[in-house]
Amino acid sequence: MARIPSRPPRPSRAFAALALTGAVALTACSSTTTSASGGETEGGKEIQIGLLAPLTGGSAADGKGMQQGAELAVKQLNERGGVAGHTFKLKTVDVQGQSNDAVTKGVQTLTDDESVKAVVTGYASTSNFEIDELAAAEKVYLIGGNTAQTQAIIEKDPAKYPTVWSITPNYDAYGTEPVELAEKWAEEGPWKPRNKSVFVVRSDNPYSEGIADGLVKTFTSKGWKIAGEEKVPFGPVNDWGTIIGKIRQADPDFIVNTDYQVSNEAGFMQQFLQNPTQSLVFMQYGPNQPQFFELTKDKAEGVLFNNLAGLVPAANFPPAVQLQKDWKAAYGSDDVDPQGVMTYVEIMIYAEALKQVGDPDDALAIGSAISKIDTEQASGRIVFDPATHLAKQGDDFVPLQSFQFQDEKRVLIAPDKYSDGTFRLPPWMKKS
Repeated sequence: MARIPSRPPRPSRAFAALALTGAVALTACSSTTTSASGGETEGGKEIQIGLLAPLTGGSAADGKGMQQGAELAVKQLNERGGVAGHTFKLKTVDVQGQSNDAVTKGVQTLTDDESVKAVVTGYASTSNFEIDELAAAEKVYLIGGNTAQTQAIIEKDPAKYPTVWSITPNYDAYGTEPVELAEKWAEEGPWKPRNKSVFVVRSDNPYSEGIADGLVKTFTSKGWKIAGEEKVPFGPVNDWGTIIGKIRQADPDFIVNTDYQVSNEAGFMQQFLQNPTQSLVFMQYGPNQPQFFELTKDKAEGVLFNNLAGLVPAANFPPAVQLQKDWKAAYGSDDVDPQGVMTYVEIMIYAEALKQVGDPDDALAIGSAISKIDTEQASGRIVFDPATHLAKQGDDFVPLQSFQFQDEKRVLIAPDKYSDGTFRLPPWMKKS
């Protein structure tokens, strides 16, 4: 099983308050408010939705996407006249490098503001410890990332977290799908492994570790040899030379890199291609970000990656087609940021529940309405598991999408229900 790291102790409210007192200037500088409408509306009021996002630091590209998705959702809801007489504005707090201290300060900023009725994020901390704080404050909290941590916290006592829900499913498929695809390609013939060997690179954080552990377990169970494993510190990695040297010495059939930070994965690919091995390269998450292609250009060709809870880029799925059009109108690109999809969907789910309940102050009723939602969104059909508060995963719910860069485009190669292309051998593996 993928390792689920122990959760840091929940900071006490008193401690958090003291921490905030010493950092008023910091939180004031790191929070912003975006409004598409001002003041109270007839029969209702303008309410705030909080956003926790890493706007600075190594994951700033993700944070920008989160903010764009949330701003687009707020703008659209206000243009439609609001919900149940209420309009919205966004209050964004920068959690910077995702340290416990930065996240605690951000959460305190939002929970202390009575006008903030719900909080959304792609991810805030690396362990999701903030779930306890937001549940204790009876704030609606919709989250996307680190679902192993969300599940570990909630499944012990789901009734304790009636206002906390994850629009992303369990990550178990991340630990199996790349192996299943490799086995399929080997069987069907597009690619033949020489000795069924894999080299695994991971980052020192729960997301990367859990997925890497799952992949190692699945590869091993299928008879693959683990040719090597390396761990890098969480944060910027500029020089991959030592690890790539070990990869070249091992000469594996398959390389996995679960360090999800975009600049790190782009740097790995650029350095790997200076003298590549005859290996397929799979990277966790990073290539989903538009910034990855901007950094790599033609060096992205052939890279494999996947994603849960991002846009389902299929012409036969109307919610995704519509969001793609709206995103292009708003930001000039139809390459919808995966983190933006999450915050956009979260706010739309909150709005749907608020429409049913009517009263934004009744967080428990809104949480209950969210628990019963069955809705098609740009990331798939959202239905929640009451035991874990995670969205259900599967081709008929939120699908795990597998991609490959081909001809400078992201091509969806699985699942078959949505695919618009098939696997190709990467250019560095083509024989002259």
